[in-house]
Amino acid sequence: MNKAGPIKRLEFTTLHDAHPLRIEAAAGSSRRLVVSFTSVGTERNKWPPREFVGMASQGGNNHVMCVSDISRCWMNNDGMDGKIETAISDYVLDHGITSIMTIGTSMGAYNALVLGRKFPVDRVIAFTPQYSVHPDVMPEEDRWQWFIKQIKDWPHKEMKKLPRRPAKIFMFHGDTPDEQRHWKRFGEADNLTHYIFCGANHNFIRNLKKDQKLNQIVRAAINNRPGRLSKVVRRAAGVRRHEYEDWMAANSFFATRRKRSRPAALSG
Repeated sequence: MNKAGPIKRLEFTTLHDAHPLRIEAAAGSSRRLVVSFTSVGTERNKWPPREFVGMASQGGNNHVMCVSDISRCWMNNDGMDGKIETAISDYVLDHGITSIMTIGTSMGAYNALVLGRKFPVDRVIAFTPQYSVHPDVMPEEDRWQWFIKQIKDWPHKEMKKLPRRPAKIFMFHGDTPDEQRHWKRFGEADNLTHYIFCGANHNFIRNLKKDQKLNQIVRAAINNRPGRLSKVVRRAAGVRRHEYEDWMAANSFFATRRKRSRPAALSG
């Protein structure tokens, strides 16, 4: 028998709603704000649905802000980043916020990283972010082309620099070719904890959610519990990036190593 009470539905207030940007917020009881950026979604002409808001709220404890971009521009719409910064600044002052975090998947994760470079945040939680979708930087990227072709200006062309300390970055990728071509371009940083999930593709968080691992990962990252995070990730077939690269290098060595034959004197 489940003794937990009913899950409280979050009540969102619209802070900004002018095409192509919508910003909504649901108040919490603490002084912590988690800003969730939506991904591309599945329906071109509809607003992408909110993501991570329930996990980020932690039962109404945290304030949650949802940032949705119907143009899907990877923060490259002129002035979009400034409008988001203004909305966050106003909310921080109105609610006495002392800690800010960002979260997202895919395009939303890229946007979460962009904001982390421009705004003082404590943590960035980024699932499968692109390094870039600019055709000159990533000519091999053939997904999301309808949206990418609409982008005219590129103030945030690529993720050359990650958010700096005091921000802690938790980043998660799969290891399929479409994932590797992005995560291999991200630089190392002492404030970055980067996990690679073996056998996982770009949409692997669906499986994490189905296996009830996603909420545990998000909660551990928000609460800055790296030990707990590492345990949950490993149970879901994830490893630290350097461990994955060492494993791949070893596999490559043994796959290409010339097979040695037994000396003739020892044969037969």
